[in-house]
Amino acid sequence: MNRRDLLIIAALSAGGLSLSRLAAAEAYPSGGISITVGFAAGGAGDLAARVAADHARASHKVAVGLDFRPGAGGTLAADQLARARADGATLSLYSASPILVAPHLQKVPYDPLKDFTYIASYVAIAIPFFVRSDSPFGNWDDVLAYGRANPGRLRWATAAPRGVAHIATEAAFLREGVSATFVPFSGGAEAITALLGGHIDAVVSSDYGPHLDAGSVRLLIETGPEPIPGAPGIPTFRSRGYPVSIPASYGLFGPAGLPPAAIEWWQQVLRNMLETELYRTFLRTMRGTAVFQDHAAFTRTVHEGYEALGKQIADMGLKP
Repeated sequence: MNRRDLLIIAALSAGGLSLSRLAAAEAYPSGGISITVGFAAGGAGDLAARVAADHARASHKVAVGLDFRPGAGGTLAADQLARARADGATLSLYSASPILVAPHLQKVPYDPLKDFTYIASYVAIAIPFFVRSDSPFGNWDDVLAYGRANPGRLRWATAAPRGVAHIATEAAFLREGVSATFVPFSGGAEAITALLGGHIDAVVSSDYGPHLDAGSVRLLIETGPEPIPGAPGIPTFRSRGYPVSIPASYGLFGPAGLPPAAIEWWQQVLRNMLETELYRTFLRTMRGTAVFQDHAAFTRTVHEGYEALGKQIADMGLKP
């Protein structure tokens, strides 16, 4: 072994990357990769999955495609992922609804704590309650007053029925003594089309960015705990003291037993993506906040969130 080889080995050891791990990382991916999206094309989930796929294609010349499987609040896509081979060829866009919420409210064919590998999260998002810009509801208190005075007449929707935003908003209405009518749609884009067409009164969705830019919607409150970037003065569910206010994020996850090489490869791809203009454009469109959680931190966040939300749902009496 010559001096150059010894220097390379020393550099790799100093960086914490063994030769065996390097070889494994270079072996993945050996073919195309599919990212399953549990929501309809054209919405926020589409954008979040597409930015990761586009970056992987551009930076590593890997064939990464999107497979849209909308329906049942994302649980159909999660079920498909749980059944996939754990070779890294099939991954999915992570969203909180089918993982943190659905298993507490319905029978699902997967265990969110055992059947998946949580790779990394790469953006925090807002999920506000909003109305048309010409709506008579100028603020959240207007909505509450109308809902109390007109039981069942307020019609609203979310991007994912029985998802985080749905449960959080139902809990807020319950706390405020409001009776409203929930209208299910398969995705945020469809719900917003109904809103803009005057068929419903409000939407709770992360798909609001382009419509806010166009001046066609008005934000009233954020269902998560943190203020919306670029929207000063908009209250949050946490600031109003509501029982459910869960931070939302997008990331990638795979079947249980995903090879360490696949986890490491995607962690590095997504971490590097945060420095690109593609990602900055995505953040502006989504009104998102740049975050990065690696495999260990992301897994811990999911497990803690699952347990905490399950307790909140049970305490509110929402558990069937």
